[in-house]
Amino acid sequence: MTDQQQKPEPSRRLDEMFAPDEAVKVPDWMRHPVQEHELTRRERLHLGWERHSGKLLGAVGLLLVVGLLGFLGTAGWRFVDKVNHGEVVLGSRTTKAPRQLDADGNTLGVYLDTPAEHFVEGEQAIVLPAARPAGPFTQKQVTDALSVVRAALVAGRLGKDMLYGDPKAFLARLAPDARAGVTDDLARGVGLGYASRIRRDADPAFVPQDGIRARGTIEYAATTTDDGVRVLAITTRFIWVYSFDLFQAQAYPPGAELVTVRDEVVWQFPHPDDVRASSRGLWIGSAAVTVANAPCDAMVQGYLALEYDPTARYRRPTPGPTGDIYEPGWKPGDGEDC
Repeated sequence: MTDQQQKPEPSRRLDEMFAPDEAVKVPDWMRHPVQEHELTRRERLHLGWERHSGKLLGAVGLLLVVGLLGFLGTAGWRFVDKVNHGEVVLGSRTTKAPRQLDADGNTLGVYLDTPAEHFVEGEQAIVLPAARPAGPFTQKQVTDALSVVRAALVAGRLGKDMLYGDPKAFLARLAPDARAGVTDDLARGVGLGYASRIRRDADPAFVPQDGIRARGTIEYAATTTDDGVRVLAITTRFIWVYSFDLFQAQAYPPGAELVTVRDEVVWQFPHPDDVRASSRGLWIGSAAVTVANAPCDAMVQGYLALEYDPTARYRRPTPGPTGDIYEPGWKPGDGEDC
């Protein structure tokens, strides 16, 4: 049987793939010499950016981070500084400062831009009228009575002893028989008509360094009681203004840290011929008072305090209107609501 299949040709060798006379073909770009090309400015910038773009982006990012941190630090410092100076930090409906401030943001004076701005400080506000004879009372008796009343006003409204709860100096100005009733009044908390008292632990605290401002009048006349006792009646009408240490007071309207007391007291001196020796001297015939910007819980106990909640430091206090208490038409007791 004849084998019809052809035998496979043997594999060609590598050196047999090219004919001996066939030249190796070289690409044209390899035949020509390399020509040098001077880069333009634009091309140099482009190559430089590609070569250093990573480093530049990192540096720019670092600068942005440092700038942001610096801005936040400065803004934070300014925020804290504004809070310390009581400035508005969350915006306001008005751009006008509520009161006059100095370069450091502190109020220029607690009484500035209030009715008490032009009041006289302390004892200088108590000016006695000229003494003249009145009814059965001689000029000397009137002079002595006016001096005692002045001393009682100082001890009751301005003296540190009474302000902090010690009434001895005030009681010493009264007739011996009158002291027991006044002592009882103070104990029951009904002495605000003629005495100003402030708790030592009051918060906000009373600020004696600001001084107590006052303004008022004094007049006198001879009269007779229902019992037929001849008396010299001396009527004092005064406004007393006390300053308290309100937190960031410069952020509030003028007068927010002030407590105002307006009183009318009728002091009586019985004629020495009509009473016994222990009843001679100063008596409190009547006393009426109005207090503005003070809380009722303190007033009902006979104390002055600022209308302010010390547990809510950032809640704005709501001082009552002071217009009525300063008006000439004020009547004893106007505005009392406790």
